[in-house]
This record gives sequence, C-alpha cells and structure tokens, in this order.
Amino acid sequence: MKNSIYIFLLLFAVNTLALTEQEFIEKVINQDENFEKDQIYVTIKQLELETSKASYANWNATLGALLSSSYYDIEKDTTSTKVYEKHRLKNTQAIGIGVGKRFLSNPSSLTFKATRSTPDTDITRYKKDEIYTGKNAEYNVTTFDNVYSVNYKYPLLKHDSNASGLKTYHRDILDLEREKFDFNDAQEKFLVGRLRQYIDWNFYQKNAEIYQDYKSMLKAIKVNEAKDKSKLNTAILLVNQDILSNDSKLQSLKKVLVSMLNDSSLWTENPEINTNKRPKIIPNLTQYLQHNVRTLLKIEIDRRLKKIDLDYHNNQSLYKLDFNISAEINDNKGNTMTTDYKSKSVLYTAGLNFSMPIGTDVNNKKDIHVAQLNLRKLNIDYSNKLKDILSDAQALIVKLRLAKKSLNEYQKLIANVNNESNLAHTSYLGKSITITDLIDAYKEKFDVELGYIKALTGYQKSLLKYNDKLDRVLPKFNVIPR
Repeated sequence: MKNSIYIFLLLFAVNTLALTEQEFIEKVINQDENFEKDQIYVTIKQLELETSKASYANWNATLGALLSSSYYDIEKDTTSTKVYEKHRLKNTQAIGIGVGKRFLSNPSSLTFKATRSTPDTDITRYKKDEIYTGKNAEYNVTTFDNVYSVNYKYPLLKHDSNASGLKTYHRDILDLEREKFDFNDAQEKFLVGRLRQYIDWNFYQKNAEIYQDYKSMLKAIKVNEAKDKSKLNTAILLVNQDILSNDSKLQSLKKVLVSMLNDSSLWTENPEINTNKRPKIIPNLTQYLQHNVRTLLKIEIDRRLKKIDLDYHNNQSLYKLDFNISAEINDNKGNTMTTDYKSKSVLYTAGLNFSMPIGTDVNNKKDIHVAQLNLRKLNIDYSNKLKDILSDAQALIVKLRLAKKSLNEYQKLIANVNNESNLAHTSYLGKSITITDLIDAYKEKFDVELGYIKALTGYQKSLLKYNDKLDRVLPKFNVIPR
C-alpha cells in the first residue's frame, strides 16, 4: 500500500507543470466574473455620459400646430356716416417646426424656425349702427404667411439657463474616467491578493522540496553502530512532522486558489518565480507618481470636478451680455377688401442684450465659497497623499536593496553549509564524528536553505508591494483606456 502511494506521488511530481508568474496573472485577469459589478459601474457612467452629451448637443426639433377662432363685436353709438367694422370672425390655422442645437465647445446656440399660418377673416360692416347694405358690406380676408428664420446667440458673460447641462456633460466625462480608475483598482487589488498567495504557494512548494531532500539525505545514512539507528529514526520522524505540516498548508492554499480562480489545472502546476527580479528604479519618481498612480489621478479628477463647479458658479455671478445675430424671411400673400397682394422680405438683425441683477444672489455666493474650500481641501489631500506614497516607495527601495544583499549572502552561506555537510558525512564514514554531529550538520544545511526561501519570499512580497504602490502590477493591456 505504501509503495503504491509513493509511486502515485512520484508520477504526480513528474507530471507537474511549471506555472510562471505571467501565466498566473493571465489566469487571474481572465476571471471576468470577479469584476462584473465594477464593469457595470463603468457601463452606467458611459451611458450617463452619452445621455448628457445627446441631451445637450444633439439637434433638438420641435413641431407645433395652432387652431384658433376669435369673434370681434363692437357696440358703437355715433352720428358718423362712415362705415365701420361691426363683426369680425377670424379662424387661424398654423404649423411650425423649430430645430435648435447647442455646442459642446462653447455656450452658444443656433436655432432654425419655419412657420406657415393661414388666417381667414370674415368681416361685417355697419353704418349708423345698422348693417351696411352697400358694396363690400361683408367681405373675406384670407392670408398665407410663411416665415423662415435663423438665430445665433453667444453669451459673452453669463451663460444662459442651459449652462447646467454643459456642466453636467463636462462632469460626466471626468466621472467616467474616475470610474475606469476604480475598475482598474478593483482588478489590481484582486490581482495583488492572488499574487501574494502565488508567492506563498512557491514558499510552501520550495519548503516541501527542501524537506524531502533532507529526509532523503537522512535515509541515505548508513549507521556505524546499532545505537545510531534510534537517533536517525527520531530525526526522520521529526522531518516527517514538518513535511505533513507544510503539506497541509500547501494543499489548503492550492484549494483556495482553485476555488477562487475556478481552475482545477492548478492542482497539477507548480509556481516558477523569477528569483532575479529587481525593482525598476525611476529617475524622477515624483513625476512618475503624479502621472501614473491612480490614487493621485483620482484626486486630480476630483479637483477638476470642483473646478468645474467653481467655474460654473463664478460664471453665474456675472452680468448677462448676449450677442445675437439673426435673419428672417417673410413670404406672404393674401387679399384686402379691394385688392390681392404678394410680398417677400428679408430682415437681418444683430445686437447685444444686456441685463444685470439688482442685489446679490446669496445662494450662488455661498456655492462659490464652498467650492473654493472643497478645492483647497483636495489640494491638501493631494499633497499629503503624494508625500505618503513617495516616502513609502523610497523606503521600499531601500528595503529591497538590503534584502537583495541578504539573499546574496545566503548564497555564500548555502555553499559553506553544503561543504560542511559533505565533510561531516565523510567524517562520519571515517568514524571520527558521531551520528548526532552528522545530523546536526544536515540540519544546519536544511535550516539555511529554509531561511533562504523565507528571505526570498519576503523579498518577493516587498517587490510586489513596491510595484503595487506604483500601480504597476496590473498589465497595461488590461487597463481600460482613458
């Protein structure tokens, strides 16, 4: 039974595949369901941006129609012999269409209008308070009026009532950009957590290999005396306990990773970490942080959002001064009591429209002050956060340099203890040292190798923390473009 288990473990080890860090990252990033909620937030912001843009800048058409009827009657007590209107019945039908557009680059607006109306009027005339019986006592006036106009308005100071719509559009642009940063943050946070587990996985895996090597070395010892057998067996039993403890942690961690990544292939894979990785030292670290670290970029977006609010409220405190230019074509035909007519005219207009409030808008004044204070607060937050990230990154650089020196020293130490264990083995065969001395020499070699793996794991985690601090863990191809 034991032989079958050993054969299975041997075959399992032979069939184990190496899993590089880059391959592991791709496995993590491909788990879209972990980021579905964050992607929904991005989609919502995209819809809000598209809606605010369409609402403000799309061509806006309005169709209108009018049907009206009016009756005019006059009571007139006069001795005049002139004929006058007594009754007037007017029926009007009109239809019109207006098309307007506002622009994203400036607060101006452009409007086109076309209307057609057909007033039809029946007139009854009186004379000396009696119905007139002469010519044209009753007659009809029918008119066909067509009006075409174009108007362009540009607010030179205070923007018009549509200014809030333009402000919303500009805010939505930044809100979408910020939401994309949040999405990338969620991805990187998840990825960093998994990479820490990947490093721990490598730690337990390397420990397992060292434990097995140590056990093999102990089992290969041929004792000089029968009493040495007991001490050797004790050493083997102790390392078996270490193997079981380490394996429990290893299998538990792999089970968690398989579950989180929904990838059973991890059972047959082992991590393969590049032990020669070094931190990339950036010459102008402050400038790099300002342009690449999402925490700072999000504060910068918040500052720009407050600046939009401040600019809006400052603008609303200005006087109104609008420049208007328009053209209107009137194309009319109809009749009077005695004649028919047809006319066409063009009217060009240019002007300035000025108005100013009497008094102060206290609410807008309050909004300006609040926006200024919020902007100042964000400036302080940005400065403090930049200092914190910069100091943390610089401290990690120093820590990594020292850790790298320690790893180099471990290489020398490993070479020394290897030589000492070989010498101890030769000495034991020559019966010049005891079994306890030999086991201690093997144990020292084993402890140094475990210490090296622990130091290497610490170095790898510090390097991960450094890259995370600089937002360089998430692959560039997976970052949502801004």
